[in-house]
Amino acid sequence: MAPSRASTRPRVDTPVARRLRDLRTRAGLTQAQVAAGRYTSAYISALENGLVRPSMAALTHIAARLDVGIDELVREQGGRWDRLEADLQLAAGNWDVALARYDTLLDRAASQLDRALIQTGRAEALCRLNRAREAVTDAAAAYESLMRAGASVQAASAGYWLAFANYQLDNLVESRAIAHQLLAEVRAGLAVQDDFKVRLLVALGLIESWDGEHQRALAFLEEARALTDGMDDHRRARFLFTLARTFAESGDHEAALQNGMRALALFEAIQSTAEAGVLRNIMALAYLQAGDSERAGQFADDARNTLERLDDRRNLAHVAETQAQIALATNDRAGVHRYALEALDLARSTNDVQAEAGALRSLARERRTADPEAAEGRYRQAADLLRRSGPRRLLQELLREWAELLTEQDRHQEAVELLREALDR
Repeated sequence: MAPSRASTRPRVDTPVARRLRDLRTRAGLTQAQVAAGRYTSAYISALENGLVRPSMAALTHIAARLDVGIDELVREQGGRWDRLEADLQLAAGNWDVALARYDTLLDRAASQLDRALIQTGRAEALCRLNRAREAVTDAAAAYESLMRAGASVQAASAGYWLAFANYQLDNLVESRAIAHQLLAEVRAGLAVQDDFKVRLLVALGLIESWDGEHQRALAFLEEARALTDGMDDHRRARFLFTLARTFAESGDHEAALQNGMRALALFEAIQSTAEAGVLRNIMALAYLQAGDSERAGQFADDARNTLERLDDRRNLAHVAETQAQIALATNDRAGVHRYALEALDLARSTNDVQAEAGALRSLARERRTADPEAAEGRYRQAADLLRRSGPRRLLQELLREWAELLTEQDRHQEAVELLREALDR
């Protein structure tokens, strides 16, 4: 008889897995008792078998259940916790620190399997830092090594970050192909956790949304929704966050705000401040598109206050660009100029092409009537950026807007060429 797909999932007996098993047994608790209230017994089982990496939230919950400190879960003699430390820094959002730890570990990896697992963590850290080109190299190497070692589940994780890196590089064809392949393997019986399947469906939703295929995106997200009941609050909040953003991009502002409010309540309950700040900005845009500039301004101000406290320059670029759009809607031209220039500076300092293109577009709109030539220059700059790396839907919108400006100047042939490019894309 052929082995099942689950049998290709080797147990990785990490120190944290051993400590968790020992402490739970010593406490006389079942996996379900440790999981109660936030996780599933299957998730605790996966942790005890080293098949998933624990997050800081999971370690905090488990330590409380076992009546021990977190250090008791991660304590080991002989400095064997270096990789766990890197993983925990990654889970805590300290991506630069995690990357430095992985770099050190990579130099002294004891085996090809260890090296591949470190490369998977490194690929995630690089993706989080928007260094997608480097992430592709690590994720591809990790995927090949893990597949050769028969570690199909761990290979799937590396494949996920390979797809994510390609998504960041706007290589949607490759990203979509990898994600579909992984999803097919999961549906064929690859023994991953339910949250991994949700992450794949959400990834496919993001890819389709980025490509302007909102109905396809929502179909993947609706399939994912059925799997969220057993998830912890943080994962459920992130799913609702993605759903809200996709509805906003599709033009269904009521659904965007409804899901956004639910996600915001969960983020605030678990004190996930950074994600709450980003979500408030998305909701500000949804309110603006729904015609409520006052509520949009309130949410944008709240988002700014949160992200300034965290010194999150990358997401502040998007908030400033949102505030430029709100100022434009309320005929505050001085505000448009101030916020758009701030967004432009922040976007360039963090290499955020989408925020930079958005700021240039706001500046073009502000100058469209008073100085059409300056406005055209801004449209051209934004289009060049999005042609190199950016969502197709945003480039299409920009090209149509630029074509309208040319039409107003009776430059019809040039306008037709831009519209033809928009249609071709």
